[in-house]
Amino acid sequence: MLDTPPLNALAAFEAAARLCSFTRAGEELCVTQAAISQHIRHLEEYLGVPLFIRRAPGVRLTPDGERYYRTVSAALESLRLESARIRRGAGQLVVVAEASFANRWLAPRLSRFCERAADIDLRIAPHPGLPELGPEVDIVIRRDMPASPGLYRLVLPGERQFPVFSPAYLRQRGQDWKNDRLLRSPEGGEEAWERWFSHFGERPSLSFGPMFQFTYMALAAAAEGRGAALGSSLLVAEDLRAGRLTAPDAPSTEVKRRYVAACPVEAAHSSRLKAFFGWMRDELERDRAEFPGMFPEDAAL
Repeated sequence: MLDTPPLNALAAFEAAARLCSFTRAGEELCVTQAAISQHIRHLEEYLGVPLFIRRAPGVRLTPDGERYYRTVSAALESLRLESARIRRGAGQLVVVAEASFANRWLAPRLSRFCERAADIDLRIAPHPGLPELGPEVDIVIRRDMPASPGLYRLVLPGERQFPVFSPAYLRQRGQDWKNDRLLRSPEGGEEAWERWFSHFGERPSLSFGPMFQFTYMALAAAAEGRGAALGSSLLVAEDLRAGRLTAPDAPSTEVKRRYVAACPVEAAHSSRLKAFFGWMRDELERDRAEFPGMFPEDAAL
């Protein structure tokens, strides 16, 4: 019986060959460059031939390595596609969303989806950048996703932006919150705060607090009473509903960029995706009905 090549080494080889770098392969697979190098060495010993020519500043494949890469790459892609087919048949649904949307809109509401669709094995994956569809991803949610052939899109309602704080913080500071250190985030940084104040004719001397890598982190800090953050309608609705955040009777500015939930058009009518999109629509209508002032007049789905 023929023995099987070491599978971890095959994954390391495919990544290193595709990226032409042991270091970048390690970053992609969340291991060290030394671990990638060791996997490649074991694979070369198994095959009895060198697969890479190691020359600074990078590496390149030998002729044997090029032929082997084509075979390994095709085999791994077949495995990914078949795994995705089986996973979907088993009722699993993978939703990848921008980190702040996943943390402040999806996560607090998931119990309601699970009650409604208990047979769906929902997997939520926050993404630090711009998530994309792929064999292992059913739905992506992010801002500014353009229309394209073969893509089904649910464009979420437009939003407004305004200051939010914990109820205890607002009781303690009152209107003096404007003179406190303002929390900053990618969607609510110094320029956003300055625009918000100047839009309504105010020009206070602003003092800024920490800059958070993600908007959801600034909103979480605000909910903990650590200051005021700029929140957008969808990202703070559930926190306002639960009383974790409050918003003063202050003006708001319109958010130009809209969230979009998308999937391949051929998958949009599957029972799993229809259930998820239907649940999203109901949640969004609930937000708009409960907080009408937080959404522009054209915020219909």
